[in-house]
Amino acid sequence: MASNLTKAPLLKVVSISNRGFAQLAPICGNPNYELKTNVLPSKLVVTSAENESNISRVSIVFRAGSRNESSDNLGVTHVLRTAAGLSTKNASQFAIIRNIQQVGASLTATSDRETIAYTLEGTQQALEKALPFLTEVATQQVFKPWELSDISNRLLLDIATRPLQLRAIDLLHNAAFRTGLGNSLFIPKSKIGRTSSETLQHYVASNFLSGRAAVVGLGVNHNELTQYAQSLQIESGEGSAVASPYKGGELRSNKGGDMAYVAVAGEGASSKCPKEALAFAVLQRAIGVGPQIKWATSDNGAFSRAVGGACADYASTAVNVSYSDVGLFGVLIAAPAATAGRLVEAAARLLRSGSVSDEDVNRGKKQLVTSLLMDAESGSSAILNIGSQAATTGAPQTASQIAAAVDSVSTSDVQSALKKVGRKITLASIGNLSKVPYLDELK
Repeated sequence: MASNLTKAPLLKVVSISNRGFAQLAPICGNPNYELKTNVLPSKLVVTSAENESNISRVSIVFRAGSRNESSDNLGVTHVLRTAAGLSTKNASQFAIIRNIQQVGASLTATSDRETIAYTLEGTQQALEKALPFLTEVATQQVFKPWELSDISNRLLLDIATRPLQLRAIDLLHNAAFRTGLGNSLFIPKSKIGRTSSETLQHYVASNFLSGRAAVVGLGVNHNELTQYAQSLQIESGEGSAVASPYKGGELRSNKGGDMAYVAVAGEGASSKCPKEALAFAVLQRAIGVGPQIKWATSDNGAFSRAVGGACADYASTAVNVSYSDVGLFGVLIAAPAATAGRLVEAAARLLRSGSVSDEDVNRGKKQLVTSLLMDAESGSSAILNIGSQAATTGAPQTASQIAAAVDSVSTSDVQSALKKVGRKITLASIGNLSKVPYLDELK
């Protein structure tokens, strides 16, 4: 039995939820481009590249993801991304939607646990006409109460349509970090309709600051992008950092049904430690991220071999997320309830083994390079990745630069990464958990 779990890259499902008004097929252009980066006196980072694409892209990114929420405003980032396109100080909701669609452009709001990004895509001519509306949406919000009340049904729909594997990852973060990075990407049901305009304005004023922001462009002139960034009315400041150390633990949500979705993980690498983060990226591919052949149901990763023929009907993928100060690494499993226990035990043994073969590492490096370069050919993915790096580290790299550094990763580096994971395991599960062992039962 194949599962949709392995049909799409997991981390994109985990880290991006969006509100879009039009859709354009990405036209990649030349993926081997050079990034130009400068920092304005206000500490606003400006990064651009000419990728010779027919589609140009500009993104305004703020380091204001859900990790910055408190118990008083949980879910505010979910409301923010859903409210993108509502009336602003100088433009009505109708004017924003009509003008962007009229020129054939696309405006999308995306968010993860660290960043919120507002991205405009279109031809160069369309971008020139639509840029004022990107400015309005990203920096001139007013959050009229009567418009906020209209998006409650959209919030409920987002919650109702979450796949169980995504909910397992949410539980994993909550168990691993508790607060901060443990906050969900989605608003609690009890908060829907109760997030006021004042709450949203306060959150924006506290986090949408120049020292926490970046303006990123692909297929645009760097000097012109710098001039555009200088024209933005973003309050100066850097705000306060929210520490979120890895703690570990267990969360279970017994929902019944035929399937169990279980995430077994440990501490990963921070994105500010590039060498270690690269080792974890190779380890992810070495363990296995699902079939690399269409319609196949298994891969040649270390986890699949650890399971062997004991369980035929399951899907799995290694999970690797690097945040600015910490990371999370593990295995996500979807399986019939009867066989889930054996798979979870196999995953825990693998993560605690601290051992990975040269063959797995070499295969992982090749798959990682291919994945990086394929992502680089998608302008939509590239600008999100570069924007996240620019906002969190201030020194973004292209996929080609990262791919070139993969060869420097050794087997000992990958084994050290795996040993770090195994020191303290976190377990999160949802579905029919009758056969899923508790954390203290895992050997």
